[in-house]
Amino acid sequence: MHFNLEKELNKEQCLAASTLDGPLLVIAGAGSGKTRMLTYRIANMLASGIDESNILALTFTNKAAKEMGERIRELTNLKLKKLTTTTFHSFGMGVLKQYIQHLGFKNNFTVYDTNDRMALLKEVILNLDYLVESFDLYELSALFSDIKTKRKVFAPGASDKIRNLYSEYEKHLKAYNAVDFDDLIMKPLDLYDKKPEILSALRSRYTHILVDEFQDTSLAQYRMVEMLAVESRNLCVVGDDDQSIYSWRGANYENLVMFEKDFPERLEIKLERNYRSSGNILEAANKLIVHNQTRKEKSLWTESGKGSSINLIHPANDDDEATVIADRIMQSHKQEDRPFSDFGVLVRTNSLIANLETRFTEQGIPSQVTGGQSFFDRKEIRDIVSYLKVLANQDDDINLLRIINTPRRGIGRTTLEKMRKVADDHQFSLFSALSLMAIATDGQIREGMQKALKRFVDLIEEYHEQLFSTRTNRAQILRSLVKEIGYKQLLENEHPENEGLVNFKMKGIDMLCDMLARWERKSENHNASLFDFINRLSISGKENVDEDGSGKIALMTIHASKGLEFDTVFLAGVEDQYIPHARAIEEDPANIDEERRLFYVAITRARRVLVISSCEKRKRGFDLVTSLPSRFLEEMPKELFDEEDPSRKLEATEITDKLRLLRERLAAKQQLKT
Repeated sequence: MHFNLEKELNKEQCLAASTLDGPLLVIAGAGSGKTRMLTYRIANMLASGIDESNILALTFTNKAAKEMGERIRELTNLKLKKLTTTTFHSFGMGVLKQYIQHLGFKNNFTVYDTNDRMALLKEVILNLDYLVESFDLYELSALFSDIKTKRKVFAPGASDKIRNLYSEYEKHLKAYNAVDFDDLIMKPLDLYDKKPEILSALRSRYTHILVDEFQDTSLAQYRMVEMLAVESRNLCVVGDDDQSIYSWRGANYENLVMFEKDFPERLEIKLERNYRSSGNILEAANKLIVHNQTRKEKSLWTESGKGSSINLIHPANDDDEATVIADRIMQSHKQEDRPFSDFGVLVRTNSLIANLETRFTEQGIPSQVTGGQSFFDRKEIRDIVSYLKVLANQDDDINLLRIINTPRRGIGRTTLEKMRKVADDHQFSLFSALSLMAIATDGQIREGMQKALKRFVDLIEEYHEQLFSTRTNRAQILRSLVKEIGYKQLLENEHPENEGLVNFKMKGIDMLCDMLARWERKSENHNASLFDFINRLSISGKENVDEDGSGKIALMTIHASKGLEFDTVFLAGVEDQYIPHARAIEEDPANIDEERRLFYVAITRARRVLVISSCEKRKRGFDLVTSLPSRFLEEMPKELFDEEDPSRKLEATEITDKLRLLRERLAAKQQLKT
């Protein structure tokens, strides 16, 4: 292998890649080329005679681990079958496969995923003669995860029921020779403590350890690598405390402090040169993050020039916001011939995704939702879209089977089997079979069931006629269908004690109807049929690839955007209540620092263009309420912004008034607390 570190890397990267022994702390700012540095560092280890089997490189996603391994193999032109580049959980599973018998398990253990864990919790609850309905399984699962990973302990007032459930849950796992996801970290630590000879063997095997995204490690994950490296001292950790945004899942950015304490002889290197963003974007990020007091001091810089100003827009409401963003993307796509993959649209919460996704779909803009559920993947939306598909094409067997008992009509398995046989015998669709069975006089279908089939057939035929006999008002017809089938009652039956969830799901259906109404109002759709609308919806499916090969817009939460970058980034919903998130601050005012880090991550995803949107008003539930710009906007120099309303320039006094209102509201909140 032939490479020149001084030629391939900058000064700080080169120092990090050439320091192979002893503890090393690399503070790697956003876009500073840390992955490139790590790749060359491992290649340099191999070139220096360190055996590949002695190297352990840990990161957080299978994708990142795979890419790191591929880049090292490409750089060195070696097969490197014994090089370990993996995730913490995969590494833990490897340790357990080899040694779990020492904890009383068999080596052919099963790893329970989230669904398995929920099923086991239900089983344990029933075995203890408790009522499943009296527990929130997701909250219970989260609590047990915190207890197991030692992020929490049972409160002094914790009920015996909860304690018994946890004990029985653990006993059931062992009885079933199974472990859950948390066990992949915690049980290797048990082995370290109970079997020193196993820890010694692992220390001898892995003499050089590297950890990427170190700020995202939990205390247990830190212990996993610290105990391995405590003798060799060859532990390199790479991270950025300014990008620590996962405390809610156990990440502890203070592990940086622990590393400094445990390895006082460490060498510390800062990677501050940014290869991603323009100067104005970096300056905004630098000026924002300095408001966090407990952080490693650093300042990102670039040689790429200042670039364009950050664009701050103030749409009238969230519908206007979605339209403005979609229009700007489409304009850039057409006029500048830019692929849709150039654009990232980021939001703080999942609740802001649906409005944007539906507008993109209306305008024929392909998008991919990451880090949140796609609007079109929600069960209630898929149910209603299935009705539309059957109304448009009664021979659509797949969607017919989805809706035939949604809501329940008492059409049971026996009837469905007869329906299938009739369809097969006559070689026609299931709906045709239903229609025949609904009027059959051979007595093979009991009278009550035949009436149910007739009502369903009549419903489909009636609404098919309504939807295809008009070119307008189809959205209202769809609303009538939703009401006639009693879909809200179905939701109320499924969630009898959660009115908020029922309203949320019905609001989603209302959004789908609004989408149809907007679509049919467009002049180019005046002669279009329902098929055209359904085909437009299908474009949004994850399995579809855009025809012109220009990629898809990345529509995602800020959390999901970590590690990614885009030529142009739109940050939507940059308003108080959303970023910083009201609930996070209510839970603990100290969470403001992590919310600021989250906004910092969002800003530094942009390479060339950054557009920040803060609405005048926004829908919350069914109400339209006044919004105020995020307090974080005040922490960045105003001269970096080009501030405008989509339709008009804001006067300076209006900007001042907005910020004054925000300050007054924050001051009032603070006064209430004191």
